Amino acid sequence: MALLVAAACNDGHDAPAPPSRAETCKTAASQGANTDAFFYGHKRYDCGPLLQVPPVREVKITGPSNGRWLWLNVWATWCHPCIEEIPRITRWQKQLPNVDLQLVSIDEDDAAVAAFQQAHPGSPRTARLADAKTQDAWFKQLGLDANAPIPIHVFVSPTGHVRCARAGAIREQDRPAIERLLT
Repeated sequence: MALLVAAACNDGHDAPAPPSRAETCKTAASQGANTDAFFYGHKRYDCGPLLQVPPVREVKITGPSNGRWLWLNVWATWCHPCIEEIPRITRWQKQLPNVDLQLVSIDEDDAAVAAFQQAHPGSPRTARLADAKTQDAWFKQLGLDANAPIPIHVFVSPTGHVRCARAGAIREQDRPAIERLLT
């Protein structure tokens, strides 16, 4: 079952304090719930941590720029759900105004990523985590468990703050929740 963790903070109103970023919930799809449940704890304010990406190889990861959102997809060549969703999220990103998509592989070597890129020439170029030892700390910084399952989707506001980090594959029926997050 996919886990969802969202950056949360008190927005200064009289509403009760939201759950901490470390709390998890089930995705809307698994609950049959509305799109709000998909990003449980999500706030429209920039109260999450600033995006920090550990060193990567091949492709440089940049934060959001020019008022655009960043959709960061963490994946691996051996992960079937990851490979299955790449064409879908690439297509969605092209249809979403002001959203950049960047991929970070957690494969152990450059050869696996290069072979994937050669076999899938239409796929976006991907960075690769340079040191696997940094993965656990990075996932925790995003508000996820150190051993969170991939794929992981990190949505970063134009100011560079993590708005939501979601572990688990994204399916076709999840598009409305993602569009809502990015508006």
